[in-house]
Amino acid sequence: MTSGRGSKAHNAPTYITPNRFADYLSHRQRYCLFLDIDGTLADFTLNPKDSFIPPATLTLLQKIQNHGVSIAAVSGRSLTEARQMLSPLTLPIGATHGLEIAFDDDHANSNAKDNDNTNVTFVDTAELAVIRQAISQACTSYDDFIIEDKPYSVALHYRQNPALANMAYDIVAATLKNHTNWMLKKGKYVWEIAPKGADKGSAILTLLKKMQSDETICPIFIGDDITDEAGFMAVQGDDQTREKHRLTENRLTENRTPKENLHRTITGMGIKVGYDPDEPTCAHFYVNNIFEVTVLLESFLEFCQQRLTSSSDFADTDLFLTDANPLPLKNITRPII
Repeated sequence: MTSGRGSKAHNAPTYITPNRFADYLSHRQRYCLFLDIDGTLADFTLNPKDSFIPPATLTLLQKIQNHGVSIAAVSGRSLTEARQMLSPLTLPIGATHGLEIAFDDDHANSNAKDNDNTNVTFVDTAELAVIRQAISQACTSYDDFIIEDKPYSVALHYRQNPALANMAYDIVAATLKNHTNWMLKKGKYVWEIAPKGADKGSAILTLLKKMQSDETICPIFIGDDITDEAGFMAVQGDDQTREKHRLTENRLTENRTPKENLHRTITGMGIKVGYDPDEPTCAHFYVNNIFEVTVLLESFLEFCQQRLTSSSDFADTDLFLTDANPLPLKNITRPII
């Protein structure tokens, strides 16, 4: 793997020592967090309905939010399930891989025809019902499959019996042959059939656009699954992801100011949870597990607290960092973003 990060082959990500996360950050930069749920905030369980986010983690996120940091969840979960898992927190959510997008307590989803902030404008629910039925019938002989019905997709989990991986694929692949407007999404012990065009990268860019202000913002996305790769590319400024999102905005960018064309200038951080050298990732950074995610978030909270106390030191300085003029926050060799 000798090519650069912008090419199809990717360098190995850099390990972040979780309690030293602040070493990668700048007091002059404004940050926002995008967080996957399963495998990032919630432990992986045999049945998806048994997963939960620990109360201590929810409290930690609330404290970070109280320091003025925008936080959003980006998940394959349905919007209803994501809200339940995050309660009592109120966060923007990109659910069902971006098919459902809610801003804070907005119960409208991104499938609405009059919503310009989505790359999916219509889902054929009648066709989805046919897909669900076909998968259900194909699974009748297998007790270890879990069929997860979502508002705009259907997922077939084989986590209770990984030996059924090939059978799960055969079932969804055979079903998909009759439905050309739908696509397969592979995840951890799961295959999901969803409308073409939905991914976490576009969901993040849609949510990020709503977080814009007069300040430059650096997005950080933490995720663990294959479906999170599009999110890593989005926050790190991958050209294909940005162009895909631009084309879904009905050419509104022509009437926007440079500040509003946010997707043209993103240079954030993608952090993979549980990096495996045999499974290449687009993320530039990684931590090992959910426990380290928690420690990393605790370090981020400490950074926010320290920045609050030292904000007066930077009152008369430029608020923004550039690649050509990084802030020498500490005498370290790690990149500061």
